[in-house]
Amino acid sequence: MTERDSRDRVLSAVRAARAPLTIEQIATATGLHANTVRGYLDVFLAAGSIAREQADAHGRGRPRWLYRTSVPAPSPYQRLAEALSMELSEIQDPTLAAATAERWAHSLPDLPVAATPDEAVMEAADALNRLGFEAELSPVGDAISVRQCPYAALVKDNPVICEIHAQLIDSLLEQTGQPVRLKSLQVWTRPDMCVATVARPDLEPERVIQPSKVTA
Repeated sequence: MTERDSRDRVLSAVRAARAPLTIEQIATATGLHANTVRGYLDVFLAAGSIAREQADAHGRGRPRWLYRTSVPAPSPYQRLAEALSMELSEIQDPTLAAATAERWAHSLPDLPVAATPDEAVMEAADALNRLGFEAELSPVGDAISVRQCPYAALVKDNPVICEIHAQLIDSLLEQTGQPVRLKSLQVWTRPDMCVATVARPDLEPERVIQPSKVTA
């Protein structure tokens, strides 16, 4: 059985069940080790293709997690995220990782053409929200704060996720038809927050004052 077959078996077991399942029940149903099942479930959770809830507590100890099919059905953005998650485990060569990032970036549905740079950045932020993030514009409109990353638990073992997200943001901005592009993606500027800085030719300060150096 290939790794993809194992993943598909876990997802099929959750989706076919009439009631939420524990990791142990899924392991029994699929014939896989519980730790293997747990790893696949984390990927599916990050992609939004399944959901989990805590079982009622009985006795001492923490309640167990129960896994079930997500409701409502995944949006096109969530389906993209799920497919992207499946690709991650098969990426070994850095060149292939970069190619995968670019391919998924251009697989997103086209955004409406924006009338202004402000509208372009707003469209990109809205797309990130639909993808499962919590995106918020800076007051000036030259940065997007991104929280609630659906892949937060996977980034440590798959740092290419951040490169993919950077390409996604840049592609979203490009699709708007405005001369606005991603300048940089600052990863984990604060816990659970990344910051995408945006290059905008329409935002040029009238003056830039550098701090004075104080000499003793």
